[in-house]
Amino acid sequence: MTHEVKTDSSNQKYIEVETVKGVESLRITYVKDGFTGSPCLRLNIRPHGKSPRPGPEFDMEYTPEFLSAITQLLIETK
Repeated sequence: MTHEVKTDSSNQKYIEVETVKGVESLRITYVKDGFTGSPCLRLNIRPHGKSPRPGPEFDMEYTPEFLSAITQLLIETK
C-alpha cells in the first residue's frame, strides 16, 4: 500500500490516512525542526474540511521504538 506524500503550508511533507471514512484522517508529518529542535514525526487528527488538531511529536531517534510498539500491539491483539 502506498500513500500520496503532500506538502503543507509550512513546506513540510505529510501523509494522511483515513481513520473514519468521510469524517477525519490521521496526518503524519515529517517536521525538520520539531519541538525538541531536531527532526521528528508529528501525529495529528484532521477533521475533514478543518485544520489539523495539535498532536504529539516523536523525535526521529524514537521512531523505530514507536513503530515497534505499534507492531507489537497489532501482533498481540490479533
